Amino acid sequence: MAKITREAIKSLPIGRALWEGPIFYRKGKTGGSWGISYYAGGRQKRERIGRDGEVNKTDALKALKARSGELVQGRFDIASTDKSPLFEDFEKNYIAWSKENKKSWDRDESMLKNHLTPFFGKSPLNLIKPGTIENYRTKRRKVKVSVATINREVALLKAIYNKAILWGKARENPVKKIKLYKENNTIVRYLTKKEAGRLIEACNDFLRPIVLLALNTGMRQGEIFKLQWKDVNLKRGIITILDGKDGKDAHLPINEDVQYLLSDFPRFVNNPHVFPGMKPGAPLNNVHHSWNTALKKAGIENFRFHDLRHTFASWLVMGGVDIYTVKDLLRHKSIEMTLRYAHLTPEHKKAALNRLGGMISNLTSANQVQIPKTQKPAKKPLYITDW
Repeated sequence: MAKITREAIKSLPIGRALWEGPIFYRKGKTGGSWGISYYAGGRQKRERIGRDGEVNKTDALKALKARSGELVQGRFDIASTDKSPLFEDFEKNYIAWSKENKKSWDRDESMLKNHLTPFFGKSPLNLIKPGTIENYRTKRRKVKVSVATINREVALLKAIYNKAILWGKARENPVKKIKLYKENNTIVRYLTKKEAGRLIEACNDFLRPIVLLALNTGMRQGEIFKLQWKDVNLKRGIITILDGKDGKDAHLPINEDVQYLLSDFPRFVNNPHVFPGMKPGAPLNNVHHSWNTALKKAGIENFRFHDLRHTFASWLVMGGVDIYTVKDLLRHKSIEMTLRYAHLTPEHKKAALNRLGGMISNLTSANQVQIPKTQKPAKKPLYITDW
């Protein structure tokens, strides 16, 4: 019986196969794959085990042994060996479902189009293993992608497999064996008052009211873009956010600055949105170019549009607003979510400690403690502020 060796594989033409009994190796344009052959239900079955490098001949032998055991014990399910769809084919079905059922379908589509499908697209669903997914994560880390972004991509991959199992296109979810990266959820980036002033001044007339609205209300970018005039009540000072992130409507109070801003804002007959898009009736959908231009002009780095929301929350806390009121204004479900935004500047922390130090100093001054003569006095009183 001929043996499959590395020398034989190297000289094998593309598109041809080598056989070693019921085990075979097939060479493709992008690499080789291992498979097994056996009889089930009166007909021959050929089953691909995996890509060369991810599996080897020993793995193929183990797979053949497992199949043989299932056949002997009558536990073999012939349907499980039917051809698995390619990832790139199944993701089209998933996106169609996502568009009908998810608000964030466009984010799913973007992650698939730009990252997941280019990597996994040509692989059948049943051949994507935990090792394949680890290779993907390693590749993303090499191009300095944040762990949070990679976790979102892996989470989407997991959701796709859950649907594939539900729809009978996969038998197991390889992502379940992948442990997500630990994320640092502490948000520390927000604008100082000086930075905010420079940013507002650097904005063009189109972007400036959007930034001012975000800074004064903490509204998310998508909420600002979708805002319609019928949801703005300037007389009562209320903005209604329909079908928010949590799926519920919210009534957001606005200050006098926002009332003045919107009262003087132009309205369009053919568009109900406060910030209309290019097409009639459509909302604005991005400010990327204007935003990046303003940041560069203002000399501000490492700052996203969503960080305006962090700035809103941080300024409230530093202004003395209690954390539970901030939670309500941000429309958070739990106080833990709000605590991620409530960071104080080093100056505020130092000021708090100085106030404490002043209190302790007053106590020691009011109660003159006599130092025993046998004790050598210190050169100066030692207070908490000296620690």
